[in-house]
Amino acid sequence: MADRTPVLRFADVSQRYGRSVAVEGLDLEVYPGELVALVGPDGAGKTTAARLAAGVILPSAGRVEFCRRGRAGYLSDRFSLYPDLTVRENALFFGRVFGVRGRTLTSRVGQLLERVNLHPFADRLAGQLSGGMRQKLALVCALIHEPPVLILDEPTTGLDPVARRDFWMFLRGVAESGTAALITTPYMDEAEGCHRVGMLHRGRLLAVDTPAALKSRVPVLMALLRPLPGSHFTRRELLAAARGLAGARWAQQVGGGVRVALDPAGGRFPQPPPGMSLDVAGLSLEDVYVWLAGEVPA
Repeated sequence: MADRTPVLRFADVSQRYGRSVAVEGLDLEVYPGELVALVGPDGAGKTTAARLAAGVILPSAGRVEFCRRGRAGYLSDRFSLYPDLTVRENALFFGRVFGVRGRTLTSRVGQLLERVNLHPFADRLAGQLSGGMRQKLALVCALIHEPPVLILDEPTTGLDPVARRDFWMFLRGVAESGTAALITTPYMDEAEGCHRVGMLHRGRLLAVDTPAALKSRVPVLMALLRPLPGSHFTRRELLAAARGLAGARWAQQVGGGVRVALDPAGGRFPQPPPGMSLDVAGLSLEDVYVWLAGEVPA
């Protein structure tokens, strides 16, 4: 990522639907070879930002600029390929749509299908593919014209863990070749693997930085409170115990325990109540989002 000329730029972009504001004052740049994730809950403005980036909709205010020649590759949150065409036929069709022809097209289709392990299924109808294979095919079609930037809107929603892992492994390889990618995702663990993460909340960009830099902004120590083996507590009892710890800022139930944010300036690490253990837990991007959005769990 030595090239600091952006591929894509949002310049004070806003998008309104009547009185509803989907995106407001968005400033963001995406650079060659960079994976940038936009995260946030439903309604945060992720899909609107992706559609603006792809040119599907025009902003109500501000500018979306492509700073490199070529058209963006776009993968929406819905399967939009042709189910009655085969894998190969879909790839060839979209290649021709983007102006790729002849041996160049044939070669690219073969290479991309090989890279995503779809070559053995080249003659299978797209409508008969599994969810993970469909998304791989959609990514092939988005890459067929070698775009300078990919716009991916929640590309792994509904995929199983193995399919998600394979998808992201391929995407990182694409970035290493110099293609930029703007990805919207509700999965914070996926965002951890990106170069930078932008946190959207009610249409506004709260912060954008590397995962490590974002975590450094949060002035709390995260800990995990759990019942000791043989001890039995209700979820309500665990939550109440966490909130009662010295220096507790907020607490949130996860699995069989409670994640609790502690004030690091509160002195010694608190002792857990009888029958419980309290261990230091690393900050997650979800913790960062909770802190920046000001939506501390009640």
